Amino acid sequence: MDSFVAPDVLFKLSQLLSNLVLGENEIRKNAEKTLNEEWLAKDPGNVLTALALFTKQSPDTHAEKLPSKMRSFAAVLLRRLAFRPVTGTSGTPSTTVIYDHLPETTRKTLESLLLDCIANEANESVRSKILDTTTEMAEGRPWPELQAFAAQYALSDNPEHRRIAYQLFSRIPRLLLDQETEEVVGALQQGLSSETDVSTQQAALEASVAFLTATDKPGRDRASQLLAPMLNTLPPLPSASLAPFLRTLIPLATNEPGLFRPHLPTLVTFLPPLISPRRNQSMPSTNENPALNESSGGVLSSADEDVRYAALELMLSITEGTSKAAQACLGWIEALVNCCLEGMTEIRDDADGDWLERDPTDEGDEDGYPLMFEEALDRSASALGASILPNTFQHVPTMLASPEWQQRHAGLMAICSLAEGTATPMQNDISSVINDLGETLQSDFAEPILTALIRTMQAPEARVHSHAASALINFCSGATKDVITPFLDDIIKALLLMLNSSSKAYVQHQALTTMAMVADSAQASFRKYYPAIFPIIKVVLGNATRPDQRVLCCRAMECGGLIATAVGKKTFKADAPEFASLLLRIQDSVTDPSDDTMAYLITTWAKVSQTLKKDFVPYLPFVMPVLLRTASLKPEMTILGDDEEPDTTGDWQTVVVHGQRIGIRTAVLEEKAFENIVVHCSSLGEAFAEYVRPVLELCLPGLRYFYHEGVREASAMLIPMLLVCGKSTLSVNDLHTIFRTLLAALDEETESGFLSSLYKCIVDSMLVMPDHSLPADLTVDILGATKRKLQVLAQKRKQRSDHIFSQSSEDAEEEREDMALLEELEDFELDEMSRFLRVVDPNHPLLVAIGSVRDLAVIRTEY
Repeated sequence: MDSFVAPDVLFKLSQLLSNLVLGENEIRKNAEKTLNEEWLAKDPGNVLTALALFTKQSPDTHAEKLPSKMRSFAAVLLRRLAFRPVTGTSGTPSTTVIYDHLPETTRKTLESLLLDCIANEANESVRSKILDTTTEMAEGRPWPELQAFAAQYALSDNPEHRRIAYQLFSRIPRLLLDQETEEVVGALQQGLSSETDVSTQQAALEASVAFLTATDKPGRDRASQLLAPMLNTLPPLPSASLAPFLRTLIPLATNEPGLFRPHLPTLVTFLPPLISPRRNQSMPSTNENPALNESSGGVLSSADEDVRYAALELMLSITEGTSKAAQACLGWIEALVNCCLEGMTEIRDDADGDWLERDPTDEGDEDGYPLMFEEALDRSASALGASILPNTFQHVPTMLASPEWQQRHAGLMAICSLAEGTATPMQNDISSVINDLGETLQSDFAEPILTALIRTMQAPEARVHSHAASALINFCSGATKDVITPFLDDIIKALLLMLNSSSKAYVQHQALTTMAMVADSAQASFRKYYPAIFPIIKVVLGNATRPDQRVLCCRAMECGGLIATAVGKKTFKADAPEFASLLLRIQDSVTDPSDDTMAYLITTWAKVSQTLKKDFVPYLPFVMPVLLRTASLKPEMTILGDDEEPDTTGDWQTVVVHGQRIGIRTAVLEEKAFENIVVHCSSLGEAFAEYVRPVLELCLPGLRYFYHEGVREASAMLIPMLLVCGKSTLSVNDLHTIFRTLLAALDEETESGFLSSLYKCIVDSMLVMPDHSLPADLTVDILGATKRKLQVLAQKRKQRSDHIFSQSSEDAEEEREDMALLEELEDFELDEMSRFLRVVDPNHPLLVAIGSVRDLAVIRTEY
């Protein structure tokens, strides 16, 4: 060690290292300050070299007690300090790191010492830290000695050396990418098939995954034969080792699912028995489970659970990435569905056996319940579409009729999962496959499902009949009144029984929520039940005044609003004054603007406005100030680093704006405010004129509110409505400002989805104008922006087409599905562009350009 660093320097740094690891808080803080200010700032080369030496041999006086801890810490500290950004003269971090500024001789010394550390370190945990440091040091830098070292160790007779080589390959795949593909495949195959040590074999598997992920497509095609020996490592493994192997394959299945396509027939016989405790593909049952460990009271061992979840995730990842191939593989969907349904029946009570008695909305209630299987069915439905339904509903009606509450509960949650996993795509009407799922569910399975749900809503177990009501919401969402009406008598009877006879708050909440959705689906057919139900709503709103009854109050408001819109003005009008009076009392009691009650209030007011139309005008002075104030709330935001995540204690989401990651507390309340302003404006027409200007002051900036799509969409929808309402109040300057703001938003927007909304907004706004036209300068500028958008879109479609034609037929088929969604959004944009051009000039030459861009689509459709 003396040949690299002076003994006195080593001694002082060893004391610092000991204080950093073993010292009390104050000692550790002082040591850190000394290291940074007196050593690293003045002599970084000596510090880093010393740490490399300490990684090889601990200098601490307590070395006999904690040698591995000291070496690990030295390796980690070496990596952190070497790649710390250099502070510039202004005090701000630069783009370079300390390692970049070291003399070449020092860097060579560090590289040599690290290779020596890897070669001689016997402790696997310490070596992992050294390999992490080596990986970062090799990032983007030539290191021929490392390449030679790894190649030599890969050919060694010592299995420990070979494991080290595979570990290097998995962390630094470019060590393999520089070699001939055939040679790499041969070496990795040898490691996968010939290694007798499980940890060395796993390292070879990790290296294989890294290579297949990092190489280019031609290389991956040539190396695809590697997947068979990779999968062949799985069957002989003991369960304790099987889970890590399966988890190693999951990222490859996610990133390169096409590699697994030829192996689906083999995997469908291997994976399901690992997932299902019954080790077969029969109907799910909670009786007799031979795979469960009887000595542990019917609970799988920890190792078996790990295997089970890893196998499920691998099967799901393959399904999501190769959905067409999964549907074509005999038995794949059946096996996946059966595994999910069986897992969902395994509700494990806690020590007191009170799972059925607990409130499902309580935090931590999901403990002991295999939510992963419910989420798996959800993800499967999203990936497979309607093809999942026959296999699922072969079992669900029988499960709902089972005497075992676990079976009934699992059947209910299956219905919820199938609907919830596809809720957003269904609402956006983007994917025909997902729409088919909802239509098939409601048309082909309506009678058996609704009959079973109504029966289960009368089950004695509160959690079961509550979930039955929840499942009814998922089924009714989007269902026509013709589907629902024949069952309304029995549905309402069951819901009223839950509402009036249950002492559990969560059951009452669910009954009200389900009643609201049933009313929304049934529309005018619900009038028959209005006299029996609406008085109950008013009683609940009048009596639910305690803080612990807030949720009940909110659900009753929601239910009352949806019932009002369903039955219409004529039926509701007599109750409107009393209902509005109750809402005003509740509004006056809300002191915190972020209270959930406010979101329910503003939505319920909108429903009443939608029902009463111009008769709602007297309530506007009480409603609009609160609504405008809510819409103008400023969200909490924070700028995030590349690897930084926002605080998870609140409703945060991450968005990218102009290349910068921003954490933003979810603006649900602001979105609801904008959406409900749309309802008031569309319902009241010219009676809304008094509020046109304050709303414009919100929605014009809202067009560029990149942090929340709902606010932008509502703003674009509002502008033409406001022009209609404000015909008598808006000046020429106002109109010029509006259209210039639209043009600015159009010019900078890149997403086809919102571009179509902007063009629609512009056209609908033009049609409000007396002669359906704009000033010449505005028209020219919008036409120029349109031409630029068409050029960008044409380039995108050309690149996409070139990419698709470079793929194999199977890979191309999988990618076509994703491209179909993109092109459908683009076609909406083209449709609205065409509308704009036809308003300007029915024979405008850019209409021909739009047709040419359509013809560049990878997925051709009829127009």
